[in-house]
Amino acid sequence: MNISENKRVVALGAVFALAFGGVMFYGYSESQKHAANKAAIEEINVRFDGYANQELTPTKANLKEIKDAYSKVSSVNKDLQAELNRYATVCWGDGKSITAQDFQNEWRDSVNKVRSLATKQGASLNGSAAELGMGTYKNAAPVADAVPFLRFQLKAVTRVAESILSAGVPSLDKVYCEKLPDEAEESLNANSRKAVPYFPLRFEVCFNATRGNLPKIINSIVTDKEYFLTITGISVKGNDSLPGIDPYVAPSEIAAEGSDLGVEASPESTGGYRTVAVRKTGAPDEKVRVYMTMQVLYFTPGKTK
Repeated sequence: MNISENKRVVALGAVFALAFGGVMFYGYSESQKHAANKAAIEEINVRFDGYANQELTPTKANLKEIKDAYSKVSSVNKDLQAELNRYATVCWGDGKSITAQDFQNEWRDSVNKVRSLATKQGASLNGSAAELGMGTYKNAAPVADAVPFLRFQLKAVTRVAESILSAGVPSLDKVYCEKLPDEAEESLNANSRKAVPYFPLRFEVCFNATRGNLPKIINSIVTDKEYFLTITGISVKGNDSLPGIDPYVAPSEIAAEGSDLGVEASPESTGGYRTVAVRKTGAPDEKVRVYMTMQVLYFTPGKTK
């Protein structure tokens, strides 16, 4: 294989690293860190695109440049893999299988735990939120094969509910857990060719909050160190009625020259001609209703290495 063929193989690897890194970093990195890493990966990818679209003379300098760029990509992938392994370890837990009845007991424990937290925070749990979106298993045990996935989904939903309630919201109104995806059944046998290393388990939450609380809630979810949680969609609707427009008041006099807005004005100096904008909406204490669609990655034991 000549150097031209070599650089195309390396370029293909960089493209995969870029696509993989973009998704993974978006899911769990802090915004500033994510921006810096994304920019670094983008820069590497641009360089590889240049290698792939030109013929390079097989010199030591060119070979060194390709090796240096590949080393950076490998370093990024190594860090990503270490992060994924940490999430996978939490996903697998102690590796012991539990029965459907054991799952029901764990569900009851989680419901009581969340209810206790809501009471402590002075919040209300309404509708499906009071059962963490899994009320169907209150009296009917799930199929044995579904237990490992439902158990992990329950843990992730419980973690999100705790994050929301701990932020001081007045109510958590709805929790909905989607049915297990086809990948779950295919991953029961890790040796199957159809089994994938990881796949998402999806759920939805709805709650009331103040606008100022949203950053705290979102940050606590996307920076979770145990569950690979991703917010796939969010809708925020204001609950407060917008105030009407203030009636127009003509200025009583015209200023001879501009005023320094950085200086505190005295009542005597205002004269009716200096108008300061007043915020009518978007205040931190404004009440909003939030609806989020989410997912947590489930890692197939023995498949993620």
